[in-house]
Amino acid sequence: MPSITVDNCLFDLDGTIVWTNVAAESVWRDLCKEHNVDPNELFKHSHGCRTGEVLAKFFPEIDNRENKAAAMLERRMADDYTDTVKLIPGAHDLLVSLDTNTNTGETLTKGRKWAIVTSATPYIAFKWFTTILKDVGKPKVFITGDDVTKGKPDPQGFQDAFSRLCQEWGVSLEKGKTVIFEDSPLGIQAGKTMGCYTIGITTSYSKEILFKAGADYVVEDLTHVTVSQNSDTDQIVLEITNPLAN
Repeated sequence: MPSITVDNCLFDLDGTIVWTNVAAESVWRDLCKEHNVDPNELFKHSHGCRTGEVLAKFFPEIDNRENKAAAMLERRMADDYTDTVKLIPGAHDLLVSLDTNTNTGETLTKGRKWAIVTSATPYIAFKWFTTILKDVGKPKVFITGDDVTKGKPDPQGFQDAFSRLCQEWGVSLEKGKTVIFEDSPLGIQAGKTMGCYTIGITTSYSKEILFKAGADYVVEDLTHVTVSQNSDTDQIVLEITNPLAN
């Protein structure tokens, strides 16, 4: 059983922590029908991208100044299809365990060692932490698509989150280690550009695509990742059970 030792963990959100495929695809299909766009072609490029980037590529006639059209679409996903959204198996337990001292069973006193880095707008991204992740609560370090000038596969969002976590925990940027959890090849590519560990989850893409993007490990869901060591003074040790073969 492989294991990795890191100072912190960075998570994508949609497809990695929460399963939002039905919500996203329903809204995009409606828009494609209105504008005579092939939804199957759109879905080849949309996952992991910021909504504004998808609009620019497939719907250049839509006015998205100040990201208003993107925000409207994501509000529909969050508000009209909330009942279709589910947690990725193992996500809740993994996040809780990252907040827990494995020596005492108590909550870490210095804060959290994990962050969210998503391409989504704040409205839809924050909403999941007031609904299905309410008992976990929104982490302090939370990067959305509105916080970056370049979306994935550019590593800007991950780099920002890693820097902030390292600063909070007194970890050297040069020596600190992180792992990125992603379901999209764009996110995996961003992680590999940073030179960090990457774990792909096959909720949206096949293992072949994730490995081709550079994933170090690929799992079916987050039940296959557990914390064996974690404290205010120790690094995080993650155990990966039954990783998929390349």
